[in-house]
Amino acid sequence: MADKKRSINHSRPYILGAIVLALVTAANMFFVTLLYTRNVQTSKRTSGAMQSVNRMNSELSEINGDVLSIIAGVGNRRGHANAARAHFINIADCKEDFEDLEGISDEAKTRFKHAYTVLEAYQAKLEELTQVWNAAGGGESDISDKAFGSSMSAMYTQDIYPLQVTASEMLRATIDIVNNDTAEMTAKNARLFIIIEGLMLAVAILGEIAVFIIAKMAKKARLELEEREKSLREVDAKLKTTRQKASDLALTNILTNMKNRYALDNDISERLEADRFNIAVFDMDNFRSINDTYGYDFGDEYLIAIADKLKNDFGSSAEIYNITGNEFCFVFNKEISENQAMGIVQSIHAVMSSPFEVLNLTVQLPASGSVYHYLPGDCLNVNSLLVKLDTALRNAKLNGGNMVNTVVDI
Repeated sequence: MADKKRSINHSRPYILGAIVLALVTAANMFFVTLLYTRNVQTSKRTSGAMQSVNRMNSELSEINGDVLSIIAGVGNRRGHANAARAHFINIADCKEDFEDLEGISDEAKTRFKHAYTVLEAYQAKLEELTQVWNAAGGGESDISDKAFGSSMSAMYTQDIYPLQVTASEMLRATIDIVNNDTAEMTAKNARLFIIIEGLMLAVAILGEIAVFIIAKMAKKARLELEEREKSLREVDAKLKTTRQKASDLALTNILTNMKNRYALDNDISERLEADRFNIAVFDMDNFRSINDTYGYDFGDEYLIAIADKLKNDFGSSAEIYNITGNEFCFVFNKEISENQAMGIVQSIHAVMSSPFEVLNLTVQLPASGSVYHYLPGDCLNVNSLLVKLDTALRNAKLNGGNMVNTVVDI
């Protein structure tokens, strides 16, 4: 009887240790699963928001191109007007996709709502443009065209273009807020994981002490604990990999695998105040004709071919970003002078304007670009820097395209 009682007494620490370890394992699995789920949800939410807003910005750029074509009298004005309406339908679809996302912060929703309000104002101004065109004769005569062009140039500069720029900047600000929210959630999860790890470690040490009371079970308990810690490290490594993938996704263009607009902001924002550097942007003239003629899949393959060629030929001279659609940005290395940069810019223009074989078809489009010899303090932020570059790029296209303009900072 005494031996049986002593055996039970000897077993109690082991039983207690086993219970403690079982609770630790269950709690650890629960919290690790919870943290992993939250990180996956954060990644999906960020990706969904980026896709919706980036597509809206792309559609907005297409609309602006149609508006400029209408004002400049390039192509079929009614066709451009119908295309702009189709782009607005796509923007409305993107809005619904964004609003269906769960977990978006109130700040991001508010900024997105303001952006869409500006977009609606922009659409209303374009309707006014259509009415002015119809009042001018709808392109039925040279006189009506001249009357339309003279009135619309002022209307575009004063009313329409500022709304387009504001809407685009507010959409980008929405993405910035979503990225900040994601970073805060990731940091919060990391802090929570550290706390949980600390609690698990404390409980594990107590369990080990309890198991250590019985000498015969000490080795077994120690091996179990080491195995458990190994599992925790593996899970931790997987979580870190997941977070890294989410971060890479937020800063990478999925199609071309180049850095995107947000990576550009991260890379050069701190350089604007003190550095001088050379930067250029390029895109294809009338790229939409490729999608209209061959389809979007072909257009994607064309962009991939261009991106691969640019990386191979100029990746050692500049950091290359695919900032929107078919628009590429080149931030040249510090050791490259202005004259060298201008030479490389001409080479980039030649490469992008050259024929490309895509899916057994040879296609060729002219390209336009702009280059900026940036001096410290020229711009307050990356947005204003890109506005200057895009303005010079648009001027190049308005002057016939297939050329490179230099930004003149006054």
